Amino acid sequence: MTEPKEEKSDDGKTDRILRILGPDFLDRTACLPPDMHNDWISVLAAENNRRISDANEWNHVFHTPRSAEYIFTACTRLRLPQEVKYSALLIFDNFMVQLVSRLHESVYNSKRSDRKKYQEWNRIEATLSRQTTLRMLSAIQIASKMHSYHDSLSIQTVKLCLKTLGFAYTEESVVRSELRVLSMIDWEPAYHCTPLVYIESLFKILKMKWEQNVETGNYWQYILLVLDCVFIHWDDVYKRMMANVMGPSADNVTREQMCRVQADWFLLACGVIVTASCCIDGMQAADEITNELHRLSNIPLADITDMSVAIIECIISHQGSTVTTSITQI
Repeated sequence: MTEPKEEKSDDGKTDRILRILGPDFLDRTACLPPDMHNDWISVLAAENNRRISDANEWNHVFHTPRSAEYIFTACTRLRLPQEVKYSALLIFDNFMVQLVSRLHESVYNSKRSDRKKYQEWNRIEATLSRQTTLRMLSAIQIASKMHSYHDSLSIQTVKLCLKTLGFAYTEESVVRSELRVLSMIDWEPAYHCTPLVYIESLFKILKMKWEQNVETGNYWQYILLVLDCVFIHWDDVYKRMMANVMGPSADNVTREQMCRVQADWFLLACGVIVTASCCIDGMQAADEITNELHRLSNIPLADITDMSVAIIECIISHQGSTVTTSITQI
């Protein structure tokens, strides 16, 4: 995939630079005053509880290592903000679950013979496979608009990306695909906040509580890297966490119960921050941050620790993969 051509004007370069900048934790412009931190945490907690209640066994079915790596790579090549790739993956997963479910129901309820149903389903699977890249780019396009409409992917850019990947789609096809994705998920791309918002909010409050001078840029890069690892090895991380908590009885956990745990983004955020802290400052600093995060999020200390341990175990077990290679580069 080639990157879109950058503008030669100074304004164009400035816009491009602004697109790839991460949050500035030292900038207090438009920052919430400390007495409103609890209010914001309450807003996130309410959304978190709603997401946990809405979780079902079909969540994250299409959230696989391959789909995560593909979408993350595309977003990196396109120099999109970090938040976009996480939203895009969640949108793609939601869309595919809804689409496949409706198609399967249509074939199953048809009056064809079993042989005809089997043939029809094979045809549908082939079509879905051919359209996967298009749907992923549509999910990225929608996610980019959610982040910043001004800096979102244009139809022409999506068409160019698809052409570079060997797909000759027209601009009309790109528009139809975007509308197809939005209509299939009932025009509700995702919850208002991504996991990265939870992490950024908690980390910002932590930063204001820390007395010592902390290199936030270094911390943030590790946080992003750890979150990437979790999203790429999603099922593995949570299976390890449940095994740490429940031991052998973790095998009896149902898919729906697992999805409810995965829907707790406060737990995810705390685990990611603690893991990053452990990588940078060691176990003692990580223990102190665990206590602070427990007070902020009301997530039990043991759960935060189990989540962090599961993430570390997962990363170690995948040594030699592209994820571990990225860790050594940092």
